[in-house]
Amino acid sequence: MQLLFQTGSICVMCRHIQLKANTWYYRRRIPDDCQDLHRDPVSRKKQTQLFFSLKTTDKTEASKRANSHTLRLDATWKAYREGNASPKVSLAQLEAAGLSPGDGTLHGDLPPVTEFIDEIMGRYDQFEERPEPRPQDKLTLDILMSGKVPRTLSDARDKHIELGKLSKEPKQIQQYERAWGILMGITGDIPLDQLRREHANQFVKKVISQGKGLNGNGPATVERYLKQISPVITTAIRELELPITNPFLGVVIPNKDEGQRKPRESFSSSELIAIQAKCREVNDQRRWAIAMLSDSGARLAEVIGLRKCDVMLDAPVPHIIIKAHEGRRLKTIASTRKVPLVGEALWAAQQAISTDGDLLFPVFAPKRPSDPVNAASASAALNKWLKEQGLVGEGQTLHSFRHAVRDRLRDTGAPIDVADAIGGWARQSVGDGYGKGHSLEVLQQHLGRIVIAASGDR
Repeated sequence: MQLLFQTGSICVMCRHIQLKANTWYYRRRIPDDCQDLHRDPVSRKKQTQLFFSLKTTDKTEASKRANSHTLRLDATWKAYREGNASPKVSLAQLEAAGLSPGDGTLHGDLPPVTEFIDEIMGRYDQFEERPEPRPQDKLTLDILMSGKVPRTLSDARDKHIELGKLSKEPKQIQQYERAWGILMGITGDIPLDQLRREHANQFVKKVISQGKGLNGNGPATVERYLKQISPVITTAIRELELPITNPFLGVVIPNKDEGQRKPRESFSSSELIAIQAKCREVNDQRRWAIAMLSDSGARLAEVIGLRKCDVMLDAPVPHIIIKAHEGRRLKTIASTRKVPLVGEALWAAQQAISTDGDLLFPVFAPKRPSDPVNAASASAALNKWLKEQGLVGEGQTLHSFRHAVRDRLRDTGAPIDVADAIGGWARQSVGDGYGKGHSLEVLQQHLGRIVIAASGDR
C-alpha cells in the first residue's frame, strides 16, 4: 500500500500501485478462480497477476486511476463468480482468446472465432438441439458478433474522471470511493441501461446501515453520498448519449425532513465583543484567526489558508485576496474575491503579518506544503476553545461569525449584492455577473458600518 495523504488521524492509502522509473504502475494478483479471464492471447496460459502502466508520474493521479481499475476488476470478478452478465467479463473472455468485439462478423469463418463459439456453446451435430446459452455467454457472443459493447458503471466513472470533475480534496476523494464501493458491491459493473430505481433505493439503505449510531447514518450523510453517484450517472448519460434516465435523481431519503440539522445561531453584539476581547487578551495565531473571522464574513478554510502575499495592508483600502492556490481550494466560483479589512479583522492581519513563513497563520500549516490546510481539524480545535471559555451557546460555532456578518450587513442596510460580494455568496441574478463588480471603497464603506464601536477602544 502507498500512503497518499495523512493529516492528524486522517490517513488515505492506495492499494496496488508501484513506482518504477518515475512512472506509476498497477500491480495486482489475479484470484485463482478468475484466471480464466486473463489468459495470454498467444500461449493461452493463465496469468497470475496484472502489471501495467498507469501512464502518470503523479501519485495522486495514479491513485485515482488505480482505484478505478480496482473497482472495475472487483466488479468483473464478482460478476464472473456469480454468473451475472457483465460486458467487462465478455471483453476479458474475448481478449483471453485473442479476439475483439465484432470479429464474429468480420472473421466468422476463421478457426479462432469458430473454436471460441464452440467453446462457449459446446460442440453439437447439425441437427442436435442446442440449449439456451447462459446470460453471460449470450452477451459475449452478442459483443463478438455485433461489436457493440454496452456502457457500464465503470465507464461512467472513467468519463467523470476524464472530464476532470472529480474533486482533488482528500476527504472528497475518500467519500467518492466509499460511495462507489457501496454501489459496485450492490450492482457489480452492470450496463448503465440496466441500472434501476431499486438499485438507488438499495444504495440508500446500505449507506444508512453503515452508520455507527442507533439509527445509522442520517439523511445529511445519505445526501452527501448520493451526490457522489448521481452527477456521475448524469454526466455519462449526456456524454455517452444514452437514451436512459438517471434512477438516482429524486430518490427518497427516509426521514429527510425530520433529519435536517438545526440552523446555526448567529452572534449578538455583546457576544462578539466578549469573543473579540478574549482574542486580544490571549493574542496568538489561533485567536487572530478567530478575530479575522468575526469581522470579515470569510469561511474558516479561506482565512487559515491565506498567504502573506494575499494580504494588502499598505493598499489605500487594506484588504485580503481570497483565491484558490496550492493548499486551498474554494467552495464556489463566487468565493474568489477581495474583502476589505476592518475592525478586528484588520487588527488580526496586522499581528499575523509578522509571523514566520509564507502563510499568514503558520500554526495551521500542513506537514507538507502541497497538502491542503486542514479546516476540519482547525475548526474542532477553535470551537473547543470557544466552548471551554464559555463564549458560545447552543448552536453557535465558528461558522456563526459568517451568519453574524450577514445579519449585521442586513441591519445596516447593505444591498444584497454588496453583502454577496463581501461573503462570496452565490450571485442572485445573471446581471450581478456583469462588469467588474463593486470597488473596494464601496465594500469598505458598508463593511465598516458593522464594526462594533467598543472594538476600537480595547
